[in-house]
Amino acid sequence: MSNGWAGTGAFAPDDWSVYGWGTPAWQTAFKTLLQSHADHDLISDFAMGPNQGQGVPAPENSEGLAWDLYSYKISVPLGGSYSSILPGWGTGKLQAVLGGRIVSSLNITVPPTASFGGSTELNATGTYPSLPGDSPANRTQVTLATDSLQDLTAQVGSDGRLSYACPQETTGAGCTLFIIYLIHSDYRAQQDPELLGGPQTAPQSWLQNGSWAVDHFSARGAETITNFWEQHVLTNGTRELLMSVGNYGWEDSIEIRENLFWTENYTTIFQVEHGYDITKYLPILFHQNNVGFGSAPPVWWVTDEPDFGNSHIADYRKTLGNLYGTYLQTLTKWANDYLDLQFSAQVSYNLAMDMLQNVPNVDAPECESLGFSHLIDGYRQYCGPANLAGKRLVSTEIGANPDEAYQLTLPELMWDVQRSIAGSVTQFVFHGFPYSGPYANTTWPGFTTFDYQFSEMHGPRQPAWPEFYQDSMNFTARLSYIFQSGVPKMDLAFYMKITTFPSIVRNYEPTDLEHAGYAYEYLSPENFGLPGAYVTNEIFAPENQAFKAMIIRANDSMTIDGTLGIAGLAQNGLPIIFSGGIPTYVAEYEPPNGTQWVSQILNSLTSLPNVHVVPYEGLADTVLSLGIEPLTSIQSNGSWFTYWRRDDLVGADYVFVYNDAAGAGLGNGYSEGTIKFASTGTPYFLDAWTGDQIPIQNYTRTNASTTIPFQLAGNQSIIVAFADANSTLSCASNHSNLTAGSCTPATVVNDPSQPLPSPSGSSLNLTNWTLVVEHWDPPSDLSDITPNATIKHNTTHQLTSLLPWVSIPGLGANVSGRGYYTTTFTSPITNTSIIAGTHSSSGVYIDFGAIYHTIRVFINGRQLPPLDPTWAISEVSSYLVSGENTIEAVVSTPLLNVLRPIWGQLLSSGAGVNVPAAALPVQEYGLQRPVVVVPYTR
Repeated sequence: MSNGWAGTGAFAPDDWSVYGWGTPAWQTAFKTLLQSHADHDLISDFAMGPNQGQGVPAPENSEGLAWDLYSYKISVPLGGSYSSILPGWGTGKLQAVLGGRIVSSLNITVPPTASFGGSTELNATGTYPSLPGDSPANRTQVTLATDSLQDLTAQVGSDGRLSYACPQETTGAGCTLFIIYLIHSDYRAQQDPELLGGPQTAPQSWLQNGSWAVDHFSARGAETITNFWEQHVLTNGTRELLMSVGNYGWEDSIEIRENLFWTENYTTIFQVEHGYDITKYLPILFHQNNVGFGSAPPVWWVTDEPDFGNSHIADYRKTLGNLYGTYLQTLTKWANDYLDLQFSAQVSYNLAMDMLQNVPNVDAPECESLGFSHLIDGYRQYCGPANLAGKRLVSTEIGANPDEAYQLTLPELMWDVQRSIAGSVTQFVFHGFPYSGPYANTTWPGFTTFDYQFSEMHGPRQPAWPEFYQDSMNFTARLSYIFQSGVPKMDLAFYMKITTFPSIVRNYEPTDLEHAGYAYEYLSPENFGLPGAYVTNEIFAPENQAFKAMIIRANDSMTIDGTLGIAGLAQNGLPIIFSGGIPTYVAEYEPPNGTQWVSQILNSLTSLPNVHVVPYEGLADTVLSLGIEPLTSIQSNGSWFTYWRRDDLVGADYVFVYNDAAGAGLGNGYSEGTIKFASTGTPYFLDAWTGDQIPIQNYTRTNASTTIPFQLAGNQSIIVAFADANSTLSCASNHSNLTAGSCTPATVVNDPSQPLPSPSGSSLNLTNWTLVVEHWDPPSDLSDITPNATIKHNTTHQLTSLLPWVSIPGLGANVSGRGYYTTTFTSPITNTSIIAGTHSSSGVYIDFGAIYHTIRVFINGRQLPPLDPTWAISEVSSYLVSGENTIEAVVSTPLLNVLRPIWGQLLSSGAGVNVPAAALPVQEYGLQRPVVVVPYTR
């Protein structure tokens, strides 16, 4: 529990002054957890602190805790004066007192069509100015005369008294005094036990008094965390135990509420970096720098400079980013050196800074599907710097969907996994495995985080747990294994300089590059100094992504260093494409004639043969016309994405192919097409659902490429591998990176390059199903959350056709659990070699179509391999017998439908549900599409 995020409950069943994070009792539990990992041959990630890992216990007002700036304002009329003790005197260190004259004041209402993006000029409604990436807001905007801004700090007496006069002879609306104090934010990473409900006692020491967020903009803040670990956690053998089983130390996204992020030596560091004193401009820094986790001020103070002072805000964010980098580097070095482990963090994206700048500063950068809105383009923004820095993987916290507790389906979760892979994210941390034991003031089905606001409560309370989860988890593990191998390869790099990310949005709006098959990522000029950022043979980052060109758009924000970096890349032969024209905006307080200098340098590059100025529209066609072909040339009637990894150790290329059908609905989104791959290796299909490696039979090859046709269901993905002549992936080697056995023979079912035969006259549409539903119902006493509290009972239903449970008499909209479908059919074939599965050109397959949640299928008592829920189809020849055959399909459901009638009675840690019942859907469980048994001949 913290004072940061809603949905943490209202009752702690244990005394947190005894059991809170970092206390001796907690340390004992932590050591026990590590020993359990050692005993079971597991590895462990560990948070650096409670809640989001952003602080530790510490004495109040320790120098390493989070800092903040708090301001008071005093209005002084023209010709008037002020002489008194400053308001707030003694509440913190006086950072500055500033005086300035008001030029104008304007009430601004953001039009409904306004969005993120920013502009350097006021439009007709006065919505802007803002820097690119900033979000608009309703406000009163007050403009200060820049030449009137005075630093009055030195005039404040030792007793806090100041005398100030607003000049009479000037025009304007009066003057304002800004009194700004440096204070500790006192943001809690773990709440004071006395403020919690439950059996709490008063803390007797700071070690029992919860945790405080540390300063994230200094090495001292990081050392406050590491010193606590060394002195209070990693003692009596715990360090050695953690070193033996640990993997990543971890910190969540920054969700600290402050007025303005700061650190003690900020002004000194800023002066060194930018050559001027930021103090004069402090009043204009308090807006748009909280990024959703601080109070949004109703008044914006701006200057009468041409850019309204935005260049100073950009400089503030640049220095803040540098200081945050120091914090991350300190934690990373400590994890590496002191523990011989690694450090992972969700870097930057809740802070007012260039997100791409600091991604390389941790061992395993982590993003999240929630904060990135499931956007492939968003993942590419985050992963570009990570891949350029040679990170082995990028992780994601995945599946935290708003208002979807107890209703997230595994196909929906796998949709997120596949979109992440398409965006170069290759490690998955699934959101939500709550404590499953007894918990006070909590109702069935058990303790539920965030007051039911976010999915998902994975674990034994779910009807799909554990065996139905296994198929999806193995699918994810195989994807991760393959796409953490080798090095990612791309086609294009987009230049992107954005100084804040209040929300992750698509940056390149057109979809022409994706439809053509071009893979691209984004890079900030802050990444140009990485060791891998060099050009060889017209290729940028040849040992990493191997970009063939860099794209810079006319509305991109430039910096002095970024301009020099682009010039260097161009002069070393990298194709540079200016899309829509040469950018002119400089996002920093420039030196004299800085904008003119940037323009001159960029325009001078156009004389180079490898630099091109092209229209914004039709970029994919333009790139192709320049002779830059994609690694995967796509021609399809769907939205296909590819992701390429080169593995020199194995001697193979792995390509992820994904047909995205977001929003298409269950079973929709089927598409067909071909892909020309820039490889001539031997092609294989790696089935991430079954682990099979299958030689691809249907392809054409030239001396430079291989073209393969595909038919893909909506949201279906496949892995295509190309083995070099001496690759260990070759079937002849009897070894595969996906399986330990030999290759599986290709059939028309398991080889996605072969067209699937249509059902014929001898095909069987299975009917006359018997459905036994195992209902999972709440106990009569909702406070009973013991392991066996769920009441299970069966009902039987005869079905002539398959329908959602909500449409079956006797079931309806309030049932969750498991369903057991059985029917019989006479084998459509009699050829014994086909039934035995040894016939080379004929066989039988079964097609269930798309699956709502989970499925496992048994034919004559033998279980089929795992089925892809986007298209649950399987070769079954070897499972059949002559005459009558019995098929059983077992499905499971989420819990939502059975929770709907009791939604208003649910509690978690004393708090009620924070999602209105009216917002709940009725989910359509069960098999819903005709099941067809199809004999075929190739």
